[in-house]
Amino acid sequence: MVSLIATQGCLFDLQTVLDYGQSVVNVAQELVKLLIENRPISTKTVSTQMNRYFNGTAAQGKWQWKDGYESVEVALILYLRQKGLSENPLEQLQQLESLCPTHTRRSEEQLKLQQFSTPLPLAYLIALAGQISSNDLVLEPSAGTGILAQFAKLRNASLMLNELAEDRRKILRRLFPGVPLFQFNAEQINDYLAGQTKPSVVLMNPPFSASPNISNRNSEATARHVNAALQRLVPGGRLVTLTANWFSPTAKP
Repeated sequence: MVSLIATQGCLFDLQTVLDYGQSVVNVAQELVKLLIENRPISTKTVSTQMNRYFNGTAAQGKWQWKDGYESVEVALILYLRQKGLSENPLEQLQQLESLCPTHTRRSEEQLKLQQFSTPLPLAYLIALAGQISSNDLVLEPSAGTGILAQFAKLRNASLMLNELAEDRRKILRRLFPGVPLFQFNAEQINDYLAGQTKPSVVLMNPPFSASPNISNRNSEATARHVNAALQRLVPGGRLVTLTANWFSPTAKP
């Protein structure tokens, strides 16, 4: 029997109401079992679990491969929470990535906003360069699915996160409950967070040349992200960013 509810003259099928963030986490909880057993995650396995927890197939429009890949990224985060880092973390993380499918199918939104996640070994090195301790408050202005934030969490730092994409915020709310989560264009993060506690560390992998509501390539995007984050830091704070090789620290926004 199908359950229905009427609200302000509209009729909704309760079976179609899906908690996106929880569904992604549910898929990730299945996928992480393979990683813990050091077994590869195939695209077929991802598809099967996505069909299960999204109540239908990609062909039916129930999910996109963007969602599937983000479930894999969440599985990596869950692995780190369960297993932590080994004595040879780079080797461990490279091995983990080799067990995961590559992101061969991108959504239009991902391409437009350059929503490319940080590779696991690079995320580890970025956090390492930040010299993070339990005394730090770490801001990730373009948090994505939270990979950089997870490495800060492994060092017992406090977190504050910002992510423009709604679906990714839904994932972050499930992964980091109770952590301040904002939804601003990080090019103006200092202005938007006026009145909020300032971070001692910023870890970031901003879009290299894309800005919201700008259809063409924006060569100033990286500089704007970095400049806004620098302004947000406490005096003596540290910022570590992954940028394109053409970006210069002296570039002006």
